[in-house]
Amino acid sequence: MLKTKKINSKWSEIKMSELELNKLIIHFAQCNKSEAKSPKTVSWYTETLKEYTKFLAASGRECALGELSVASVRDFIISQQGKGLSRYTVQGRVRDLKAFSSWLFREGYTPENLLTRIKLPKVPIRVIEPLTPMEIDTLVSYQNQLTALGSRDVALLIAFLDTGVRLSELSNLTFEDAHIEQGYLKVVGKGNKERIVPLGGLSQRILYRYLFHFRPEPYSPTDNYLFLTLDGKQLTPNAIRLILTRWGKNAGVPRLHAHLCRHSFATSFLNQKCGDVFRLQQILGHTSLEMVRRYVHYSSAQDMMQGHVSSPVDRLGIRQLKGYKIDQALKVRQSRVAR
Repeated sequence: MLKTKKINSKWSEIKMSELELNKLIIHFAQCNKSEAKSPKTVSWYTETLKEYTKFLAASGRECALGELSVASVRDFIISQQGKGLSRYTVQGRVRDLKAFSSWLFREGYTPENLLTRIKLPKVPIRVIEPLTPMEIDTLVSYQNQLTALGSRDVALLIAFLDTGVRLSELSNLTFEDAHIEQGYLKVVGKGNKERIVPLGGLSQRILYRYLFHFRPEPYSPTDNYLFLTLDGKQLTPNAIRLILTRWGKNAGVPRLHAHLCRHSFATSFLNQKCGDVFRLQQILGHTSLEMVRRYVHYSSAQDMMQGHVSSPVDRLGIRQLKGYKIDQALKVRQSRVAR
């Protein structure tokens, strides 16, 4: 039997262009896990990269690092757009690919960041109307707050609207981290980062009513979350999502969902001048001001729709446009019509 000679290969001798993308995707996922990125983030990255490798295979390309290029990624973007995916989904997948490309460069697999020139596809910025006071009244009125379910669900809604926390953050909030008497919650956000979110007086009262009279004993020590099912188990994100969906549909507010509550909080925070954008960024747990700028846009749009923005022409005080008799006659006619 012939003995093969072992070769002490060097990193510089590895043909990087021939490395299988599937192996690199696994390595990328392991690195993200070691950096304490959330399981959902790791899953999103992996799903996008697998879609990209499927595209390469379907288009007759090799699923190797050498195929990762600006040209192939642009073709991938066009193919994703052709599938009828939302612009937000396509933009998210491009973000994932750019993150993968940056990681390859940092790890030494590529001599440069291959996708630096790839720009994110534009997405429409829509004016999303927050929940109105009337809608909130309708939702609260639908529940019987003198029952365990009604008290809990109203406490959930008010906590969402008063703190702007994410769905997973409220679901995973433990009893020990709910400092209701002191007026704040300590939540664990993305990347296992803790932050403090303030509680208002009304939220404190609603939460106390749930805790003192209706919150069951935890099913086990590991289930010591603030919000529980009737049998004392954790109220999971999917369970909360289902509660809000059914509640909104039955109460006549079908657009109700957790992220709309977060959006409503952010918009109200700015409209009611509860603090500046930096304070809002801290409460929401955003690492940058990019998302906060969107809330500023929404808030400004709402002000304009409600007539809170003064007109520049009104403030000029142009004398020649005042005092005509026809204007006085028009006012009299309008008053008669109003009667």
